[in-house]
Amino acid sequence: MKDPHFCCLAVETATDFPSLALVHGTQIAVRVAEGLQTPSRAIYTWLQELLEETGTSLDQLDCLAFGAGPGSFTGVRVAAALVQALGFARQLPVVPVSTLAALAMAGFRASAGHPVACCLDARMGQVYFAVYAADDEFGVRSLQDDVLVQPEEISCTSLSSCFAAGPGWLAYPGLRERFAGVLTGLDAELRPSAADVAALAWPKFLRGQTLAPALALPNYLRDRVTS
Repeated sequence: MKDPHFCCLAVETATDFPSLALVHGTQIAVRVAEGLQTPSRAIYTWLQELLEETGTSLDQLDCLAFGAGPGSFTGVRVAAALVQALGFARQLPVVPVSTLAALAMAGFRASAGHPVACCLDARMGQVYFAVYAADDEFGVRSLQDDVLVQPEEISCTSLSSCFAAGPGWLAYPGLRERFAGVLTGLDAELRPSAADVAALAWPKFLRGQTLAPALALPNYLRDRVTS
């Protein structure tokens, strides 16, 4: 982010590493907790801490951003509820960001320039999957859109190389075997973060790609609730 005045609160709670980030110009403050089962209880405490840490008030925010999913149904709802409530109270626009795109941002830091194949376990024998390339203007560029799919249905024929990111790669060993010829590396410990959600929100905000708070809805990709 290059705007010294941009101020954004971002939340990402779609995985087992929920996080909240406040970006104010060159400042960035983050809270994250591994394995937190009820992030809704921590989010507002974190919010107050981040505001105090950065010397920021809610009135200074330009927008809110959230990891819209796909991911944990409960987690994605927590993020959506936060931006809906704050957005309505403060009349702030909301920027939805793909959770898998945020995961790709983490992957880019380890991928040596290769596209990142993002995989989260969706349970019920399925995964949330997408492939992204780095993009100087937008942060990410989709090569394979976010999908809910059975691992055996995923094809790598369109890829010459990619870096694997996310815990879904460990949950389904057969997927790793299918991609063995194109994988340049794998990090199943990577998770999407609120800081990367904020980074992806900035170019969208500049282009007016925002929503009214009431329209800030999760992207579940599945109708049946599993978590």
